[in-house]
Amino acid sequence: MQKLGVCVMGLGWMGRVHCEALAKMSDKVALFVASRDLTKAKEFSEKFNAEDSFGDYEKPFADERIHVIDICLPHNLHFPIAIKAFESGKHVLTEKPMALNLDEAKKMFKAARKRRKLLAIAENMRTYEHCVRARQLISEGAIGEPFFVQINHFAFYVPRGWRQQNSYTGGGSLIDVGHHYVDLAVMLGGKVKSLFANAHRKTVKEIDGEDTAILHLVYESGATGHLVTSFGMPSSPNTALFIATGNEGSIYYEHQGRGLILHRKGSEPQVILPKVNGRDWWEETIRKGVKAFVVGFFEGKEEPLSSEEGLHDMAIIEAAYKSVKSQKVVKVEKFEI
Repeated sequence: MQKLGVCVMGLGWMGRVHCEALAKMSDKVALFVASRDLTKAKEFSEKFNAEDSFGDYEKPFADERIHVIDICLPHNLHFPIAIKAFESGKHVLTEKPMALNLDEAKKMFKAARKRRKLLAIAENMRTYEHCVRARQLISEGAIGEPFFVQINHFAFYVPRGWRQQNSYTGGGSLIDVGHHYVDLAVMLGGKVKSLFANAHRKTVKEIDGEDTAILHLVYESGATGHLVTSFGMPSSPNTALFIATGNEGSIYYEHQGRGLILHRKGSEPQVILPKVNGRDWWEETIRKGVKAFVVGFFEGKEEPLSSEEGLHDMAIIEAAYKSVKSQKVVKVEKFEI
């Protein structure tokens, strides 16, 4: 079997994690690395036993050994790199979010379909074991008919470098770290029909965009959602990362407490999965996502998050920014796929 040639573009923290995952699949993957810093590219090539390294983002497109461009670059480069990859006959795995905005994401989607190429998003909530198990239990009817989902991402930290500037990111907390929690809200509650949103910058003044976003969601199922994503909450309390409630019970994740809990009506709370200890678990969910992409590639699947699902996440984020400006309820755009 021919190995899948994957070129990781962008060799920062995220590029390093992607390389770790791909290097462990050397029986299936031929790894290539690219950076505008040739010295760094050569260092990564040696460390991860890559086939070759590049000191720019142009040469990989013409290299016939490469089948996939793996984009680990700032948000503003996702769109132009992906379009060039498709035009060069290559598939794309990109870090979240798909692009700076919904318009770019739609153009990426159309380009991928036109060229019959895969476009997958490395959204690691799709491989976060506690979230995956919660989704499974909800679909199996463990809490009955779901009617409420709440997502709580309370944190305080100051983004650095390019992540401080809207021209690179497309916004603040919501499109940055918040993409994870938008996707989690979809995982647990399904597609979102409409929303109302507020956002502000109260504590993290170093960034252009919002440090906190608050979304009130209405799902297509009729259920309601509430999502808070922030990196501007100093001394915030430990809360459940998510809660999903139905007419027969609730499931919630105490990520700094007991773990994933199922509490059915009339019974005692049950620990389904214990909490994760240590600090490597987040990176491990990313590595699992990259591995899922490789496995899915050989089956013609876009894993861990398909381009269609990525479009819906981007449509939610776009609707939220529109709602912040208008202070009105905004419908989430639907797509004819």
